[in-house]
Amino acid sequence: MSSSLLLLLSLFFPSTLSVAVTAQSLALPSNSSTVYNILQEYNLPPGILPDTVKSFFVASNGYFVIDLYGECYVDFEYVVYYAPHVSGFLGYGSISNPEGVQIQSYLIWYGVSYIKVNLPYSDFVYIQFG
Repeated sequence: MSSSLLLLLSLFFPSTLSVAVTAQSLALPSNSSTVYNILQEYNLPPGILPDTVKSFFVASNGYFVIDLYGECYVDFEYVVYYAPHVSGFLGYGSISNPEGVQIQSYLIWYGVSYIKVNLPYSDFVYIQFG
């Protein structure tokens, strides 16, 4: 029922779509690095980023820049694309204005505008796109 509701919403409101992804599909990458620890400090699951992080920078205002070894496609419940250069703003339980992240819905790629988790932490990550 919820997937048909999501489809219905996608037909009428494509600019305000959001997708719930279970946090269990966002497992900790095997080569844990400080960037994944920082995500946990912001109450975000470390697996929200691929395990191909080459370098990163986080400013005191939450602005971050992450360089990957190359572009990456991750198949959660939807396919998510990460460009070699990803940036945005970290907030407690959220990432706003991410650049370099897209999600595929029905063969169309959309830019991701917001990523959040419920607080207190739950098993779902919500991705707003469109």
